[in-house]
Amino acid sequence: MDASLEAYEAERADFERVLRAIHAIRLASESQLASFDWLLETIRQVGLVPIPEYEQTYAGEEEFINASQQGLIQLPREFARYLLIAARERPATYLEIGCFNGATASLATAYLQRFNSQLQATTIDLWPAFLFYSEVRDLLPLHYEVGKTSFNFRDVHFDSVFIDGDHSFDWSWADYQNVGRRARLCAFHDIANAPYLDLPLGGVCGAWELLKQTDKGSHFEEIIEHPSGRIMGIGIRRAV
Repeated sequence: MDASLEAYEAERADFERVLRAIHAIRLASESQLASFDWLLETIRQVGLVPIPEYEQTYAGEEEFINASQQGLIQLPREFARYLLIAARERPATYLEIGCFNGATASLATAYLQRFNSQLQATTIDLWPAFLFYSEVRDLLPLHYEVGKTSFNFRDVHFDSVFIDGDHSFDWSWADYQNVGRRARLCAFHDIANAPYLDLPLGGVCGAWELLKQTDKGSHFEEIIEHPSGRIMGIGIRRAV
């Protein structure tokens, strides 16, 4: 078999996991949607992208690593807890910055739509890696914009925002100022990821710490599930 065709078929097979998760969420009962254990297992079945040093990054989740670049680059326990919190806000509009292959945007849209049938979600990235968007577009109210940044949406209000794009301080802070600060709920990914602390001003970790220090009128919550406490992590700022 041609190597490029074999690689495509591996990607397509792993993306089927995302589609199955979407259908499972759409058919889930209210008790299942409210269950951390059910949501965690649904996320795990989507699988994880085998990034460099994946055994260390996904400690305890190694059995769920995919064979291709399809799947999540998240700790499943963190992402499940994040979705449960985001759903409480019942957002009508949702923005994800940093789409990559579309797995997190697809899961978030499917899940949040169950709490607000009028949901309209948008996911953006500079690079076109959401290979199978056409199949998700037929299932979910998810709009995919390539070559766009948060600067293109400065005049748009979103109820909820998930910042997971460029992890530098400058970009993380700009994403927050452009779209996150007006959202009822704004989440940052990788707030505890130790390598980003070596970036100027501490990268996204530094942006998150500065936000906590300067915004005294919001509620902050951190979801850090890695055994080391120094990998990934999701920070949530909720307006009160």
